[in-house]
Amino acid sequence: MLRRSLLFALALPLFGGAAAAAGSDSPAALIAQVIAAPSSVSYTGTVTAVRIGNQRSEASVYRIEHRAPDLTRRSYTAPAELMGDSMISRGEVVYAVDPRRHRVVQTHNGALDDRVAYDNSYALLLQNYRLIAKPDETYDGRPVAEILLVNKYTARTTMLLRIDRQTKIVLDKQQFATDGSFVSEMRFEQVQYATPPDGDFALPKGYDVVPGPTYAARTTDPQAPARSAGFPAVEPKALADGFAPVEASIVDMRGVRTLHVLYCDGIRTVSLFENASSTTLDTAGLASQSTTVGNRSAQYAEDGATALLAWSDATLHYALVGELTQSELRRIAASISR
Repeated sequence: MLRRSLLFALALPLFGGAAAAAGSDSPAALIAQVIAAPSSVSYTGTVTAVRIGNQRSEASVYRIEHRAPDLTRRSYTAPAELMGDSMISRGEVVYAVDPRRHRVVQTHNGALDDRVAYDNSYALLLQNYRLIAKPDETYDGRPVAEILLVNKYTARTTMLLRIDRQTKIVLDKQQFATDGSFVSEMRFEQVQYATPPDGDFALPKGYDVVPGPTYAARTTDPQAPARSAGFPAVEPKALADGFAPVEASIVDMRGVRTLHVLYCDGIRTVSLFENASSTTLDTAGLASQSTTVGNRSAQYAEDGATALLAWSDATLHYALVGELTQSELRRIAASISR
């Protein structure tokens, strides 16, 4: 549902000019090299991902194989319900291999090479975060650079990166909420820099290939999708500190035509969903509470660093989902008026 911020993926080709915009030895230049690295570096290893929420926490383990520039396979070993599942990405096409149903779901996502949006996010990151280089360490037997990304408005560390000095691949990424609490980590271990064979990216024989959804490339102009939404979309007059719109699109959510605008500060994101039919966001498993937006009733829920605020006016239904506090979401919501 939420699009990636610049550093969420850390696996897309470098947009033009990023490295040239910073000194070659600066933390900013190192971040640019991190984003560029997967387009030229092949590798294999094991990834452990952990996300801590208020109601539940999630963890997954998968073997990753990447062949530059754009072939990647993730084979899951945990949790148990994902054992044997895998995802194969070939450029803009993603194949979800489901061994239980003997099928492959094929998805086209034109936004996977959304370089303009990532260029905007990089500029926002430099604008909103201080990049602090810490002394080099050793991680998984390899020398790594350690960089803290500190929010200029809150003075709190939002992200910690441990970057392989030789290859510029991120080996450890930790993220923290606005209150400083730890919310997620991705650890890359047993790393080998070698080119996986073609057969590792082959689809299994005898499986049905089922077409999945197709996502068009997103535009960085929120006004363009708003004009074709089919309803009088409204944009917020106020945003959280450092945030700006980076892309927008029309999406189908449970059969409802919905305008989605993504705002970003370079790391954190918040999405605004608007439609003329009904609330379409899934809040299963979240403990929601009643609140207000102006003089209208609203529902608020949070899970770890991610929060949701949903409300309606006489015409449209709205939802804000992102890595912001309740007060920040309510301030944005209050600025959305006709």
